[in-house]
Order: sequence, then C-alpha cells, then structure tokens
Amino acid sequence: MWARKTFHDCAEELKIVSEDFRAAFTNKFRMDEQRRNQQLQNLSQRGIEILRILALAIRSEQDFGITPKINETVGALKSNANTSEMFSALNSYRPPYDEQLGFNPLGLREALNKIAHANPDKSGFYADASIHDLILCGKRDGNNWIAIISLIELCRVIKSVPDRMIQK
Repeated sequence: MWARKTFHDCAEELKIVSEDFRAAFTNKFRMDEQRRNQQLQNLSQRGIEILRILALAIRSEQDFGITPKINETVGALKSNANTSEMFSALNSYRPPYDEQLGFNPLGLREALNKIAHANPDKSGFYADASIHDLILCGKRDGNNWIAIISLIELCRVIKSVPDRMIQK
C-alpha cells in the first residue's frame, strides 16, 4: 500500500511553519540573533520541502483525475518580466499581491506549477505578523516570469481540495 499524509495535513503543517517563520522573522519572542537565524533557516527548509511535496502531489492527482482542478486565486503572476522587474520584485515587493501593476490573478494549479519550476536562486519573500508571500521567478518558453504566492491563501485553498489517501 502506498500512503502519504493528506493534502489537508500538509497544508496545516505549512500553515504552522508559516506562523512560526513569521514569529521568528518579526522576532516576536525576542530571540538572540544566532538562534533566530537558525530557526528561520530550519523553518524555511521545512516549508520548501512541504511546498514541493504539495506541488507535485496535487498536480499529479489532478492530472489523473483523482482530485478535481480547483483554480481559486492564491497570488499574482507576471508572465513576461524583464530582469529589472524581477530584481525589483525580489527586493522591493510590498503587499498586497492583487494590487501589483502588470500582474494577473494566479490560481492554485498555476501556483503549484510555479513552485515546481521556480529558480531557487531567484526567490524571495515578504513576511510580517499577518502576511507571508513568496516571490518566485523562473523562465518558460524563453520568457521570464514572476509569481507572488500567498502562503496563507495557498493553505486555505488546499484545505478546500477534497482530501483522500492513495492506496494501491
């Protein structure tokens, strides 16, 4: 039998990782710098691992009709970005994602694709006490793209996907 955590379990774990990351990033608990940096690194690694698992698992199940395609908005996308726009997004982004000029709504499926195909060297985030947005960049068919994904919205939408275990 092939079994995994459910989508909802992973989304809940990602939500907790995001909450803990935001608390550490804003230094809510007044940690010393070394401990805070270590916690941020550990939480970031854990979050990326969960994101990749979710991206591949949900897309795969949707491809085979096991899970329906749900396309609620979880972020914003700029499909044809130049290097200056990518630099600006990575270094100067301020929320909300849905008010970014030149960006279009980004649904769940496309957000999962962007997570799977993002350039790890061209990624960033914005975090405060109530917002945790990822800024991901990549290339498709020779065109640069920028995706801004709200982790909070992503978790909410994934929890709306019907949950089931895979069995063989």
